Amino acid sequence: MKKIKVLTIIMIMILAISGCNKDSNKDKNSQKYDTTSNNSEYIHLSMVNPKTINPINNNEQSVGYIMDLVYDSLFTIDSDYNVVPQLVDSYSISSDGKSIDIKLKDAKWHDKKPLTSEDVEFTVNLIKRSETSPYKPLVENITSVSTIDSKNLKINLQQPYAFSIDTLIFPIVSEKQLSGLNNNELNDYKKNMDGTGPYKIAKFDDRSNMILTLNEDYYDKDKIKDAKKEINVIIVPDEEAQVAMTLALSSDITKVSLSDLSQFQAKQFKITNYEGRGYEYIVFNYGNNIMNDINFRKAIAHAIDRNKILKESYLGKASMVNFPLHSKSKYYDDSIKSLDYSIKKSKECLSKIDIDKLNNIVDTKSVDKKEETNKKQNKKDNKENTDKKEEKIDKEQKENEKKNKIKEEIERLNLKILVNKENRERVKSAYMIKENLNDIGIKSTIVELEGNELSSALDKKEYDLALIGWELSPIPDATDVINYSGYTDEKLTGYLNSLRNSNNVDNTKSIYKSIQKYTRDKVAFISLAITDNYLVTNKRVEGNLKPNDFDIYEGIYHLNLEK
Repeated sequence: MKKIKVLTIIMIMILAISGCNKDSNKDKNSQKYDTTSNNSEYIHLSMVNPKTINPINNNEQSVGYIMDLVYDSLFTIDSDYNVVPQLVDSYSISSDGKSIDIKLKDAKWHDKKPLTSEDVEFTVNLIKRSETSPYKPLVENITSVSTIDSKNLKINLQQPYAFSIDTLIFPIVSEKQLSGLNNNELNDYKKNMDGTGPYKIAKFDDRSNMILTLNEDYYDKDKIKDAKKEINVIIVPDEEAQVAMTLALSSDITKVSLSDLSQFQAKQFKITNYEGRGYEYIVFNYGNNIMNDINFRKAIAHAIDRNKILKESYLGKASMVNFPLHSKSKYYDDSIKSLDYSIKKSKECLSKIDIDKLNNIVDTKSVDKKEETNKKQNKKDNKENTDKKEEKIDKEQKENEKKNKIKEEIERLNLKILVNKENRERVKSAYMIKENLNDIGIKSTIVELEGNELSSALDKKEYDLALIGWELSPIPDATDVINYSGYTDEKLTGYLNSLRNSNNVDNTKSIYKSIQKYTRDKVAFISLAITDNYLVTNKRVEGNLKPNDFDIYEGIYHLNLEK
């Protein structure tokens, strides 16, 4: 493995140098930006070889992060995962929630032409027509865009939606540059060189690198004040090569996985961990009768030591959450705590479960019927046995018998816990949950699956508990995550409908608080955490980034290079 990585580094370095040599006969302006990856005057980034740099059609994450420096959106997402205006100067939502009036900032394209309302209308229509755009779901609720004048427009919606502003985070492209082009022409890099962002493309060689220079005409002067003027983006074949380039000190900043993190020594690199989008939670199979007993679900929730799981399975590299929203989101209410870890409380809940809902139980109805028949016979044989004292004894005896019966049936249970075989943190968590359940007398079996087998087992509900991951949407709408859990009742449905139709932030916060509390009290599912993501930065780069999973380079404008 080490030999492969060394070879990868050597090949990348050769490609970067040869790519620059091939450009040696270009004009002087191009020669100014030709650079090998060890040029200390640049901040060096990397991206995988792009199929297109058109930000609307691009599906490569590393390319998207770079193009976010070139193209701005109407709104963007800050480091706390809350939406904030970017190209928007002001906006208002109509009282019926079916339209949004927007006034644009005085932004310019990199060719110095002004950004207009027509560009926004063109962008929305382009996304709607695209077959590959990752932003397509964000415009589904938009029926049309009406241009009022060059700086004012109205976005018309099919129906009111509490998070309509949160959907307006797609990059805006130029009508003048892209109008009338076919699909191949739309993806041609030569047609996608000008954005409205803080950096502009000074040079692009699809075999080697891209040079970004500061946009001196950027509308947000405070943002780019004292910014580093030039960025060299090295083009590499894949994510492994991005990691290899950073290890070789040829790239300054790279997003890495938890499994790659151990390769980077603190002496040479700075690690920035931030809350990602990977939400980890446990779902119940409500097709299993016992899972419909709230006391049984509470027993499981109290039995699981979430703190220990986060510490040992995720090595503390995760944010504990009690609901599928980012912990810093304005809609997340951290005052609503999850059910605490308590073996005592767990066992108390087990003693209250409905014995008829236990899967492996003997036909208790026939037993009860037989007891009732015997009781009637006893009454006939001896009426004196019906006094209050004997009834009390009989009641206590039945309670003890019921408790013993519950205990026996729980000991006969063997819960099937489904988990993704390829996710080692999740697998380790599953085995810790198995130990937790064993502490309250419940046996369980871990079933590790991957790929189609895992998807099939989840779809067919071939489990009792499933430990799964969910990639949270950029839109803070938890409806899909909650619905996938399988829990439903009339009250929860009412809450979710109210949430979708909420028309202001305060009302949305209030509804979310009710939903968080309700799903906690009903133990609809068990939240574990949102996993961290990681940026590795060469220590020659001074300053701090403020990354999130939508913009890992936020704050790059204020970085400096070690002199």
